[in-house]
Amino acid sequence: MGKESKNHKKMRKGDWIMTFSGIKMYPLDPQPEEIVLEDIAHALSNICRFTGHTNRFYSVAQHSVYVSVYASPDNALWGLLHDASEAFLCDIARPVKRFISEYSKYEENLMRVIADKFNLSWPMPEEIKSLDKRMLMTEARDLGINTRDWAETAKPMPITIFPQTPEGAERSFHDWFCVIRNKGEL
Repeated sequence: MGKESKNHKKMRKGDWIMTFSGIKMYPLDPQPEEIVLEDIAHALSNICRFTGHTNRFYSVAQHSVYVSVYASPDNALWGLLHDASEAFLCDIARPVKRFISEYSKYEENLMRVIADKFNLSWPMPEEIKSLDKRMLMTEARDLGINTRDWAETAKPMPITIFPQTPEGAERSFHDWFCVIRNKGEL
């Protein structure tokens, strides 16, 4: 067999998904040009937190906005994008995720590409991890989730969660991104 032609595309790991904006995105072999904010906002606005075990729909996009709003200005974009990999890989419930080592590897690789795309430092700041845990407890309290047997002990935020529609959460995600990028001006 002869050499591959120069025009032959590099073999990619895994297969692709078609994103909302029409991009062929390879979640197991992501490239920065395949990561588009509109796809992240749209997908996260349609994914329910707690694998859907809430008393009403509450999106990952709205959760991400909350984490971002309470983050320091230097970490606000990290707060908004801390779950961005879920837009392409979805999420797996914590009790299952820890037993799927390959998933964690691909999730971390995708988050590194997302961080590079949006000029975020690596790894994710501890502040965001802490706020994420506090939001988890806040959401559980306000969305009817019994935390009696949870090991998580973070203090809930002093807010009440009022879930938005997917369309509203997507708009909020976009708007907040603009606020962060424009340093407070929408």
